[in-house]
Amino acid sequence: MTEVIPFRGLLYDQSKVGFLKFVTAPPYDVIQPDLQEELYHRNPYNVIRLILGKEYPEDTPEDNRYTRSAKSFKDWLDNEIFEEDEKPCFYGYSQKYDREGQTVKRIGFFGRIKLEEFDKGNICPHEFTLEKAKKDRSQLLKACRANFSPIFGLFSDPSGGVDAKLRESESENEIGVVEQPGVVHRIWKIENSDAIEFLTQEFRDKKIYIADGHHRYETALGYNRSQDESDDSGHVMMFLSNLDSDSLSIFPIHRLVKSAKEFNPESFISELESYFEIEPLSPQISAEEISDHLDELQKQSKIAFVAYLRRDKFYSLTVKKPEAVIPLFEEDEPAELQVLGVTQLHTIAIKKILGVNTRLPEGQQNVSYTIDIPNAIENIDAGVGDVAFFLNPTLPSQVKELAGKGIRLPQKATYFYPKLLSGLVLNKFR
Repeated sequence: MTEVIPFRGLLYDQSKVGFLKFVTAPPYDVIQPDLQEELYHRNPYNVIRLILGKEYPEDTPEDNRYTRSAKSFKDWLDNEIFEEDEKPCFYGYSQKYDREGQTVKRIGFFGRIKLEEFDKGNICPHEFTLEKAKKDRSQLLKACRANFSPIFGLFSDPSGGVDAKLRESESENEIGVVEQPGVVHRIWKIENSDAIEFLTQEFRDKKIYIADGHHRYETALGYNRSQDESDDSGHVMMFLSNLDSDSLSIFPIHRLVKSAKEFNPESFISELESYFEIEPLSPQISAEEISDHLDELQKQSKIAFVAYLRRDKFYSLTVKKPEAVIPLFEEDEPAELQVLGVTQLHTIAIKKILGVNTRLPEGQQNVSYTIDIPNAIENIDAGVGDVAFFLNPTLPSQVKELAGKGIRLPQKATYFYPKLLSGLVLNKFR
């Protein structure tokens, strides 16, 4: 049984800090140093000071980014920068954005989810995690005892009953609106007892698939294990949205790879021929044309990529036999992963041919990721890597099927868009 309950959220007092756009931030793991600096200067109470504090050479175990986050959080609570709701609520959240010339709106809500081990089958991860990132989030959680950012969870609701209930509450109790280029975020309270009861009961028999926030979920699990049963850390704040809604967007995450051995373009293409049908593409192909080419092959149920090898050399790579990858799998990799383009790419092109195993820390240093095709091409031309691979997005149906079986996808297999804002509502442990 999945337990989803309302909570007494902490909300910024906008009479003291200004509009929400001044104090919210993207998820910590997509914030680059220049944006971190900008957010630091945008407002002295921006949530960046809690989720991703600055590091300094003179940091010590007693004075570091985590202890400073805890101090800021305590100071803000003492000075009533946050207001705690008087009674438990759910918090509706919508994101209106542009997709291929159309305006779509993703809708969902924030609630507290009872933590469960993955082997119970109710909470389903879909990606592997890295120990470094879990250690980072663990230190923050221990220092602050609060959830500053929501985990992003998905649920299956083909009938759209949950979405309809959320839309009924949209016109009531607005908390704020944040406008960003291409995305309008809106949050409101759901206080109606009937709506709260409906949402609570609706999730009792649902699985939740983690879209973003695997590190934070595993960190929350580990932290709660270390506490006694009376501790309030047994639930974690999560945003829940409908996996079956047509407003769900998954973008591809492209790869830039530095070969682990001496790279020879001609030999590389020759080795690929054993597994892929290879077609040279026009040197003048645009980013949009690359995406359209890959989309057309995906519509034909083909697994395909485009590789870029510098000096305007583009190649279309189409998998000949998906099952040919299985003998190359490691022992703990299930055969079902053969349907994923990202698995075919990593196993054959990146690991076998380029000698880069991204499951190992040393291999991870040879791969960088981007959703921006022109940026990837520029970086390859600048010598950042030897080859860029452009992919199709992982399909929502694949995430649902594999995660539901307990099968995790390779890291960076999905980029759910738009990203959730941090700081709209906070969950503080008692």
